[in-house]
Amino acid sequence: MVPSSGPVRQRLMTLAWPIIIQFYLFQLTGVVDNLMVGQFGEQTIAALGICLQLNFLVVLCYAALTEGGAVITAQLRGARKHAEIRETLATLLTAGLFTGMAIGALYIVFGESLLALLTTDLFRAPAERSGLPGIGYGYLWIIGLGLPALVIAHVAMYVLQSLGNTRTPMRLALYGNVLNALGNYLLLFGGAIQGVTEPLFPPLGLPGVAIATVLVWLFQAVFMLRAVLRHPAVNARVRDVSGLAWQRLRRILYLGYPLSVDGFLWQGSAFIYTMMFNRVGAEAYAAFLVASIIRGFSLAPGVGLQQAASIALGESLGGRHPQRARAYTAMGIRMVLLVLPLLTLIVALLTPLFLQFYEISDLTRERVIWMVALSVLYSGATALTMIIPGILRAGGDTRAPMVITLIGFAGVGVPVAWYFGLYLGFGLWGVFAGFVADEVVKAVIMVIYLRRETWLRRLA
Repeated sequence: MVPSSGPVRQRLMTLAWPIIIQFYLFQLTGVVDNLMVGQFGEQTIAALGICLQLNFLVVLCYAALTEGGAVITAQLRGARKHAEIRETLATLLTAGLFTGMAIGALYIVFGESLLALLTTDLFRAPAERSGLPGIGYGYLWIIGLGLPALVIAHVAMYVLQSLGNTRTPMRLALYGNVLNALGNYLLLFGGAIQGVTEPLFPPLGLPGVAIATVLVWLFQAVFMLRAVLRHPAVNARVRDVSGLAWQRLRRILYLGYPLSVDGFLWQGSAFIYTMMFNRVGAEAYAAFLVASIIRGFSLAPGVGLQQAASIALGESLGGRHPQRARAYTAMGIRMVLLVLPLLTLIVALLTPLFLQFYEISDLTRERVIWMVALSVLYSGATALTMIIPGILRAGGDTRAPMVITLIGFAGVGVPVAWYFGLYLGFGLWGVFAGFVADEVVKAVIMVIYLRRETWLRRLA
């Protein structure tokens, strides 16, 4: 029986809106950190930026665990296999704890060398090296101590969301933002109001930001774990979810590793486009960077609806309801194709207002306005490339998005950007054409592949 569109739409919106708000809260955390650290000069800002880049790569490493586990958990919930949900959670938490400890030890022992690798200082003579790795290490070794808590928080969050509870992670993200801002104020500035009062105790600078971040991770790990253990589908104590089921872990990693690879491919493509824009000129890259930041405000509905569709689909497939799964797929695609282009248009109209916060040349300003305006034209393609991977992954087809990502940027985007932007000399707009072609081709391939219904299978 095919469910009516009203309940399907309502279910997707109920799941999606907390994820959308959580997306903006995570963005706000980065903004607050950068604004506060910005008071300490360019070197400190740059050091924090490099550390955050390394953290992002680390999150991609254990995405196989968190996202692979979420796919299986959603289907197990649909199949009402609560004992297997507890076993999956125990496996994820145990593996996550050891993963966090291993990465944390790597940060503490080799952190400065890792940062020097990212800044290329590792390949320079000692006299020519910058001070960024040393400054960044003061932040990184403290972060290393808190990495087990971060991984546990992420594991619990993904499992909780896949069980249909998307509101608790949103609330904890909000509380985390408040604690992060308060911690930064106390530890970064020593509790002083800049230019008004003296510090209550010696300001810790960048290490203070790290301490505040770790405290937030610990808070979120404790309360996220508490929430997932109290969920009716789990209903367990901490000692009930310890231990490692190797066969289940292999299944999780088998489903999840393409998600990590896909993340690295995406990051790699972003790096190559960055190199090409920089080859055209610093002004070209600045325009693309600012346009991407502004355009990012319109992407939250895509993130929310992708995860909502994935959760609802997983439940339907696990419960042997293929018609319901098809209904969620169709409704999710219709909703994202309506909402994301509309929000992109609103952001494009507000771009001149956003640009008042940037000290950039008139030429760069004009380029940003045009790039954001043009993004309205291919926003439908962006919407499809955001939601379809979530649909495919819900049924365990995690490899197709990875392969399509590779085809998009390596087979189309990069060659087009190089040929028109660098070889023919069209500069910024030639490279931008490659970036757009990448997005459009991926969307077309995904739509064609989606019709094969490889995702319409039960894993639980």
